[in-house]
Amino acid sequence: MKMKGALPGVDVLRFLLACYLAIYHTLLEYPAAQAMPWADIFKFGGGATSIFFILSGFILSHVSVEMTSGERKKVSASRFFINRFTNLYPIHIITLMLTVTLMTINFHPFDVELSNLDSAPPIMHTMSTAEVSINAILQILLLQAWNPFYLSFNIPSWSLSTLFFFYLLFPVAAPRLLSVRRKWPLLAAMWVASLLPAVIVVVNGWYGVWAMGMLHTNPLIRLPEFFAGILAYGIFAEHSQQIAGIVARHRRILTGTLAALFIGAAYLFAEGPPFWEVLLHNGAILPVQVAVIFVSASLFQCASPHVVGWTRRLGNASLSIFALQIPLFSGFLKIQKMLGIPYPLLSCVHRLHVCAEAASEVPAHLSAYPVYLVMILVASILFQERIVAPLRSTLRRVLNRPGGAPRPAQMMPTASVPLRE
Repeated sequence: MKMKGALPGVDVLRFLLACYLAIYHTLLEYPAAQAMPWADIFKFGGGATSIFFILSGFILSHVSVEMTSGERKKVSASRFFINRFTNLYPIHIITLMLTVTLMTINFHPFDVELSNLDSAPPIMHTMSTAEVSINAILQILLLQAWNPFYLSFNIPSWSLSTLFFFYLLFPVAAPRLLSVRRKWPLLAAMWVASLLPAVIVVVNGWYGVWAMGMLHTNPLIRLPEFFAGILAYGIFAEHSQQIAGIVARHRRILTGTLAALFIGAAYLFAEGPPFWEVLLHNGAILPVQVAVIFVSASLFQCASPHVVGWTRRLGNASLSIFALQIPLFSGFLKIQKMLGIPYPLLSCVHRLHVCAEAASEVPAHLSAYPVYLVMILVASILFQERIVAPLRSTLRRVLNRPGGAPRPAQMMPTASVPLRE
């Protein structure tokens, strides 16, 4: 496994996945969007999240696994943990504080939807004071994905919680998985392990809150997807030239086929019976998802440095898009509705409650939605580069300097690989 170059196509993929999930979480908040025939394409958030988890294992293997003498593979655990923690936690904690701030002006800030089938009507639950406190602690500790009953505060951040669990296992698991000689059978085993919990749920008809919550967010149940990404990278690294050649010769056929399969799965997920929703959410199309990553990793290999630089910026902003999408959309929707109230905005300074109640009755207009999409893109790039990156660098300098003396061996190497953050 010798390949350690730039993979701009992977950066593009993770950016597109983040954008897709932002649309998934926000578009259908507009009643007009729900009536659109193509809206079903954007209801398959579980499928996109699975690709992202697989892709995370793929990318981390590319940038973090080192080769030693004798072709042994290792991960510098201390450097890995510092790099991952400083990349993930500032994004999470800043967006959590933003979410809490916005919750203070909601009429029902502690209402949450219980875990359920995506196609089923929402089941609302109001958190008690104890539940709010417990979930706040879980959020701060990045443990919120372990709550199977509902998601609270910044809802998409459960994926950051799950990623954090994956990071804890990566230094031990990745070298061993990448050293396996028969990677294809083990990848198939990960497919079975990913699908098995969903099959058990379907066979027994367990469509209740606990079962759905476990399938959707539990890090242990989602772990085979991450391990599949590590194995997929090992296969790709060993056969990169052959895979790139196949993709180059059949690029249009492959991309068209994979797009058609994803769209078909999205329609089946949205319109099919409940068992298809469960199976597609957890593992049914894992081979297709791995193929998407293989194709993406083979694209843009001859891109100019300028293009590679932009793909890196977009890819690096993907986690910020994940974390910012709901707080920004919540604020955007409130502003959009406030602009439609029958009172002068200046008068709301003295009667905020009246204006807020009036705004809650104003319908949201889909015509303004493109403004939000531009806003989340620009805000995420600026947030990543102007806030997260400087804060991350400061934290790394502090954490890599025990006793005040810097340790060069612990410092992160110069970013020669565009995927590296």
